[in-house]
Amino acid sequence: MQKDDMQLEQRIRVDQRKLAVVLPALYAMVLAAFCIIYNVIPGPEFLFLIFFIYAAYNRWSRQFVKDWIPFLTLFVSYEAMYGLVGAVARIVHVVEPLNVELLLFKALPTLVLQNGFRMPALDYIGAGFYSAHFFAPTIFAFVLWKTNSKNYWKYTVAFAVCTYTALVTFLVYPVAPPWYGVSGVTRVLFDVDKNIGVPVYRTIFDFIQPNQFAAFPSLHSAFPWLIFLFAWENWKKKALPVLIFPIGVWFSAVYLGEHYVIDVIGGVVYASVAFVLAERMLPHVLLWKKRKATQTAEIK
Repeated sequence: MQKDDMQLEQRIRVDQRKLAVVLPALYAMVLAAFCIIYNVIPGPEFLFLIFFIYAAYNRWSRQFVKDWIPFLTLFVSYEAMYGLVGAVARIVHVVEPLNVELLLFKALPTLVLQNGFRMPALDYIGAGFYSAHFFAPTIFAFVLWKTNSKNYWKYTVAFAVCTYTALVTFLVYPVAPPWYGVSGVTRVLFDVDKNIGVPVYRTIFDFIQPNQFAAFPSLHSAFPWLIFLFAWENWKKKALPVLIFPIGVWFSAVYLGEHYVIDVIGGVVYASVAFVLAERMLPHVLLWKKRKATQTAEIK
């Protein structure tokens, strides 16, 4: 009887592990089909449900919700405030970044790349790298949560510092991207839309990123670098292939006409500072969590 119970329990665990993979995959397929049919782009928060289903069937649901509420709240609140900042920002700086770029490089890198190297293959490759910005931070957070909870919390703190300091910059010093302020620069992502026949990127910029004047610092450049820094901390030399991601995004941001080189540099600086601050702030966050847990236990 005991042997039968053990076999049944083992079979249930195997079934749960299968469901933990199958159900999120089905959800992702249905979501993708819905987005294609109705030309809708989901925000990164939709990934939360996929991860929750996976965690639930691995008996981690309570811990998952507890750990991920701060990250999800951060992401959703940032998205809401991002559009608000774009609406209230007054003076948009169009000429200043162009002048700095010309001072540094004697030419505009975006125009050099588009005039000298523009080809359909680069358009699609650049669009692919650039699009990963909307999902990679959340996916990487889940990987850290599963593999190294301490680094997950460091990453969450760094992500918060990076996004909200950038948000303040967008409000105080709104900067227009090259496609907006420079004659002859093509917004390549919209050409990609025309070629594939689906307004993917137009929808993204209309609904997920409605603020057109948030070029500096480039969060598209900041997040991949932040991901690499934590990947390096977590896996050391094994993380070197991850470096392809930020390099690809940096090139794409300039090539596509979405950012100046100084925007990219600004994003890297913001992410690096956030990483260093998180290293120093995490002990205080963990201490706060410990005190809160102690207070809760005392109340009970």
